Amino acid sequence: MKTPLHHEHEKLNAKMVDFHGWDMPIWYTSIKEEHLATRSRAGLFDVSHMGEIDVKGDRSSICLDHLLTRNIAGMKQGQALYTFFLNEQGGIIDDLIVYCITPGDHYFLCVNSSNKDKDHAWMVQQNTSGTVIEDVSDRYAMLALQGPASGTILEVCLDFNLASLRSFTCTVLQTTTYGRIIITRTGYTGAGGVEIFLTPQAAVPLWRSLLAAGATPCGLGARDTLRLEMGYPLHGSDITDNTTPLEASLDFAVDLFKHDFVGRQALVDQKKLGIRRRLSGLEVLDRGVPRKGCKCIKDNREVGFVTSGSISPIMGVGIALGYIEASLSEGEELLIEVRDKHLRSRIKKPPFVKGTL
Repeated sequence: MKTPLHHEHEKLNAKMVDFHGWDMPIWYTSIKEEHLATRSRAGLFDVSHMGEIDVKGDRSSICLDHLLTRNIAGMKQGQALYTFFLNEQGGIIDDLIVYCITPGDHYFLCVNSSNKDKDHAWMVQQNTSGTVIEDVSDRYAMLALQGPASGTILEVCLDFNLASLRSFTCTVLQTTTYGRIIITRTGYTGAGGVEIFLTPQAAVPLWRSLLAAGATPCGLGARDTLRLEMGYPLHGSDITDNTTPLEASLDFAVDLFKHDFVGRQALVDQKKLGIRRRLSGLEVLDRGVPRKGCKCIKDNREVGFVTSGSISPIMGVGIALGYIEASLSEGEELLIEVRDKHLRSRIKKPPFVKGTL
């Protein structure tokens, strides 16, 4: 599958890779260069592979309160929440962001591309309220403009004041040039900026305009290192159907005071018994790169494993996320087994670098 910007990537000589069935740019010049451009100025990402689901009807908040881990009925217009679909065992089917377009009547969900079809089918199966649940992914392209210069670029291209949009909110704009667009301030890089949902037909002209105003085209490689520096989890690696939000240190996105949602009882039971493992940050003290699947060892026994790892372009050292025995504390040292080497590392609570929304 190809995004509406595929030919734009080809013209920029992007290195293209298969990403869950999508032909996506991994980098244009280099991951490091694009990473640093985003942290220092502004990076532009094509994330049109992400899935979008509309939920409409006068019982839509009731429906979503049953499916999601946050208080949906309490959302205000323009508010956004990071949340989860869980299975009955409390495992994470997907992590997503829900946007309140009209309280109690219209919600817009952005889900992971690899889970979109599964998410939609599961939502429809669980729906007993008559709420309209529609996969609208083919109606949208999605751009992520990230970095400290995002506000200046938005002023030039959209006459939009970024300061008017608070963190984890969204607004719907009707523009003359690009039609109806949704601008959100949620982010996945920790560098500040916005995400823009718009029609596939409008994606190319806005992409070109943002680049002309000073944004650097960036691929999925930089997006991954940026999110890792912030400690943001990736579904399929750091969180899966077999990990719970409590184990993943994402308790803030779970409201156990809600009367009921799918997976709630499993989380209540897990909290009572105590968490045995926890998703933790790891900073490598030796030279080397931790990778997914590497064992973590302390006192000659395995105490966990790496789920994501790379070199931080900002810090210049190896960093990782991994599930570690919950009894181990921040600052404690352990070894990460990388091939025939054991890299000295220490537990460090993310973010690894200072971020901003």
